[in-house]
Amino acid sequence: MQKNIPQFGLYGEGRWIDDPEFVHIEDIEARSGELGWRIKAHQHTQLFQILLLNHGSVQVKMDTETRYLEGKWAIIVPPGIVHGFRFSPETDGSVLSISDSLLEQTPDKLGKHTQALTTPGFINFNRLPEAFQHVRQLIELLEYEFQQVHEGKNALIEHLLKAILVLVVRHQVATSPDAPLSNDDTLINRLKILVNERYKNHLKTLDYANQLNVSEKKLNRVTQQAFGKTVVQLVHERLMLEAKRHLVYTQKSVEEIAYDLGFKDAGYFSRFFKRQEKLTPGKYRQLSDPIAL
Repeated sequence: MQKNIPQFGLYGEGRWIDDPEFVHIEDIEARSGELGWRIKAHQHTQLFQILLLNHGSVQVKMDTETRYLEGKWAIIVPPGIVHGFRFSPETDGSVLSISDSLLEQTPDKLGKHTQALTTPGFINFNRLPEAFQHVRQLIELLEYEFQQVHEGKNALIEHLLKAILVLVVRHQVATSPDAPLSNDDTLINRLKILVNERYKNHLKTLDYANQLNVSEKKLNRVTQQAFGKTVVQLVHERLMLEAKRHLVYTQKSVEEIAYDLGFKDAGYFSRFFKRQEKLTPGKYRQLSDPIAL
């Protein structure tokens, strides 16, 4: 096990993606086949990915969640999510990677539910054969265009990419039990971004409200409507997610993790973790089973 969570552009390539319009597509077998059909846990800080499984099976580790999928599925991997895969041999499918900066240019084209692309997701297309065919055909056409030299190639790739994202958002929202209920999507999205940026600072609800230029009462009301949780609970969830990532995927000591997450001492961090998880950090690490490490 490593000291830090591995970070890549594309898996196994130790370079960052500097192209703000980077798009890449390949078969699942192209990268995982030669690695024993196993992709070790890692992060992409600048890439959004969609894996489309045509047939076969995979054990997926997405942060602290492990799932086994078989048949026709789409797997949504936003930037920053720790993920690993163990595919059954001869699994067939595609991996579409998109620069997060390119993705940020498309929200107005995708409708009001674009937050679906910021959340890890699993779309069961075994129950949606017609929808699966639509997505697969677009993926195959996109892959074909990448291999050709034709007039209007870039324009067609752009349109295909947007069409794929629209369908993914549509079905991700339709199948997600955790879709926010609030009508104030803009405020919710701004809060989620701010919490992700500042959770290590252990700010109070009033601090977030001031930075978002709303009252503390309104901010808590909106988060309760959207998630059934307070702002403090959302911040604690983000702290716990990062703590679990480090406990499962790194060799950092509890003291190092506590310091990294902005806690003043390891004892307070351990008490906080046990209060949230009903386990000590050490026991959680002992019981965890990260795949493909």
